[in-house]
Amino acid sequence: MGKTSKLANQIKYGLTGSKKKFGINYWRFFFNALNTTTAAEQMFYVEFEMLNPWISPEKAVLGYKSRVFVKAEDLQYALAGTQSATSLKTETIVQPSYCVVRIGKFGKDGKQLCKYFPVKDAEFGNKNFEIKIDQFLFSENALQGFISISQEELTAAPELLCDSGIAKWDISYVINKSIGNGFNSSGCRWFPAGLNTTFKGSLVFDGEEYKIDPVRSYGSMERYWGKSLMEPWFHISSSNLVSNITGKTLFGASFNVQGVSDGHVSFTGNIDDTEIVFSTDSSNKYQDLWQCTQMPEVEELEENRLHWSVSIHNKAWIIDIDVYCKINELCNRNIELPEGQRKVLNVLEGGSGFGEIKIYKRRKNDLEQIEFAKISNCICEFGHIEDSEL
Repeated sequence: MGKTSKLANQIKYGLTGSKKKFGINYWRFFFNALNTTTAAEQMFYVEFEMLNPWISPEKAVLGYKSRVFVKAEDLQYALAGTQSATSLKTETIVQPSYCVVRIGKFGKDGKQLCKYFPVKDAEFGNKNFEIKIDQFLFSENALQGFISISQEELTAAPELLCDSGIAKWDISYVINKSIGNGFNSSGCRWFPAGLNTTFKGSLVFDGEEYKIDPVRSYGSMERYWGKSLMEPWFHISSSNLVSNITGKTLFGASFNVQGVSDGHVSFTGNIDDTEIVFSTDSSNKYQDLWQCTQMPEVEELEENRLHWSVSIHNKAWIIDIDVYCKINELCNRNIELPEGQRKVLNVLEGGSGFGEIKIYKRRKNDLEQIEFAKISNCICEFGHIEDSEL
């Protein structure tokens, strides 16, 4: 496994001090699978999140759940039509506190399934990364679980912020390349703990069976914890790169762009066995430009696209990335925030991004092109924080 003992410990932990009550602790896994019937590729994610877990350790509290706040005397005022009825509180807003397991698939029919628990239900490994909760396992080499959400359950509890469906997975994985740098500020920490990760196993999602082929899993794993999520949220990553120079697949190559922190994005990459890191908390200063925009409509194209672009450089490197994702292959989901008040990060995301990456090395007054590669199976995310209501 391509990680140090120090990094292995960082994968395990996260929230400390006051952030145990007011913070978010996030493990995210991305991988590609093949439909056993159609052989079509499908990108998935599996996540484990802890949100303000020790505010309510005994009971999962969802901030979106409606809670009537009406006393008996309030009802009397209302029935009597008195002036006091005008200030009647009908609902109380609470701080969310829970652990949640999510599995989702990207694409035109993308969806996610969720299961919530109080932190007391979770068992954490002492020596290695291992989390057991109900039927779910997250460990340093395996992911297992089963979720079933009926439409009736979802209608009765829209605060679950997910879709109806059934999923079961039994997956093993190996981290081939870890990078402990990303950004580390007083407010949050992010790093691609599994910048390049190989997955293997089986998955059933809404009755469709999938096999995960290690060679074509194009996987990654990342860690995030802090007071809240970044805003705006900007993410692109891929482990499926093919050189335009040689025409060969760049086995082991991968990259991850994450932001926005202090106005900047961070870049971590491993290209041609060369590790390249642009970290917002590094002493090596750099300049970057990034944006996510809708492309102009073109008659020749049957679908509209969003364009994720990044240009980043310092004294040693210049990197340009252009990734596109068809709008009809993007999903929208809300991630509840630690601050409560029904605030969410509204994210537009996809798993079928494609494009190019160009990497140059500065040689005194010249530029040497290190790689020019085609990007496929790219995870694309862009989002803003919103005050949302059900």
